[in-house]
Amino acid sequence: MTTDPTRDPFASAMAQLLGPLAQAMVARGITVQEATEALKQALLDAAMDLDGATVSDSRISLRTGLHRKDVRRLRHQTKDAPPSAAMNAVAMVLSHWATTPEYQDADGAPLDLPREGTPGLYDVIRRTRVDMAPGTVLAALLDQGVVSELADGSYRLSATALIPTGESASMVAAYQATLSAHLQAATHNLIAQPGAERQFDRAVRYSHLSPASIEALSALATARAQDLLEDINAEARRLQERDANTNPSGHYAFGAYQMCQIPKEDEQ
Repeated sequence: MTTDPTRDPFASAMAQLLGPLAQAMVARGITVQEATEALKQALLDAAMDLDGATVSDSRISLRTGLHRKDVRRLRHQTKDAPPSAAMNAVAMVLSHWATTPEYQDADGAPLDLPREGTPGLYDVIRRTRVDMAPGTVLAALLDQGVVSELADGSYRLSATALIPTGESASMVAAYQATLSAHLQAATHNLIAQPGAERQFDRAVRYSHLSPASIEALSALATARAQDLLEDINAEARRLQERDANTNPSGHYAFGAYQMCQIPKEDEQ
């Protein structure tokens, strides 16, 4: 069997890149028909982002291989609201409440806050500049269990980080937000022109490690990454407060991940 030397190596890499996503799809019962529809929408969005919103249906069809009838249908189809919007708002409120001096006691612990007032919970929500009504954000905070209502009507911060669990919509939103940001950075680096600025994207990979070594590395990475995330979170909140009057629109994301794979005894 011969290999086509003109074939883009990215095409060969796609099966492995899509492997983890396919696992999530199978686990959640997503069919190939649903996946195909999502891919069509993503290809359309990418083509319009590259060539502009007024690009012709024929041009999009030529670039992507989409049938023109699909292009026409998708261009006029109402999109669902991003599932990550509420989760982003919750995360922003947690960050502000946990790191802003006005909302902390003398020991640096988050204060219990009334709904209204200064300081107050709605005051925290408004300072995050999220595009959602304070009542909607409060409902999301209570639904996620990161805020509890006290007997006197005030609210207590129960967690300083949003870590969704189970098969909830919040878990899907977190999955989307985390992976999409990392994938955007990696994709930018992949298609960037020579000399263009690249995003920071580094990883350390080792194999042939014992379970004890993996656990030691995991503990070290978790502690160091958590400290760094908290430092960047506090600085980002401070800078956002400073930039509030300039009507800024820039986005920034920083994350950390690790993958620990310990083989079962019968696989060793």
